[in-house]
Amino acid sequence: MDRSILTKGIEIVGVLFAAFGGFLAGIAPPQEADARFAIGISSFLALIILFMIAGFTGKRYRRVWIITAASLFIVAAGTAYYYKTNYDVLTFAYPPGSTHIEHIAGSELTEAAKKYKQQHEGISNAQLLAQFGGLENRGKVWPDASVNSARTKLIISYVILVLAIAGAIFALTEGVLRSEPSNNSRSGV
Repeated sequence: MDRSILTKGIEIVGVLFAAFGGFLAGIAPPQEADARFAIGISSFLALIILFMIAGFTGKRYRRVWIITAASLFIVAAGTAYYYKTNYDVLTFAYPPGSTHIEHIAGSELTEAAKKYKQQHEGISNAQLLAQFGGLENRGKVWPDASVNSARTKLIISYVILVLAIAGAIFALTEGVLRSEPSNNSRSGV
C-alpha cells in the first residue's frame, strides 16, 4: 500500500475525531456502554471506508461522489436524531442532580418500576433508581437484558453516525477536490 495514502488516511481520521473540540468522542455513549470500543471501532471502520473510497478515486466519477456524499449526509442527519433521542432516554446521571452522564438505563422497566413511574409522572431515571435503592439495585428497575439492549442500541447507532459522517466527508472531498476529466476523456458520467 502506498504510504502516502496510509498517512493521509490516518491524518484524516485523527482530525475527524479531534475536530470540533473532540465532538465525536464527546457524544460517544457513556463509558459504562464501553465508549472506548465504540470510538475505536468507529475510527478503524472510518479508515477502512477512506481506503475503499481512495481505491475508487482513479475513476473520477464526480457526480457519483457528490450523490454519495449527499446520501450519507441524509443518513448521518437521521442517525444523529435517532442517536440523540435514544441517548437522552437511555442514559442518566447518578446520583439525582449530578450532571455527568455515566450510566445506561434499560429500554424496558420491571413491573414494579413501571407501576411506580406511572404513579409519579415526570420522575427521572436517577430518581426512580434512587427509590429502588440506588445503583446496586438497578435490576429492580431494569432487567439486565433491557440494559444490554440499550447499550447495544447506543453503540450501534453511534458507530453508524460516525461512519455516515466520515463517509460523507470523504466522498464530498473526492467529489469536490478531484478535477473533472477533460471533455475528450469523459465516459458519460
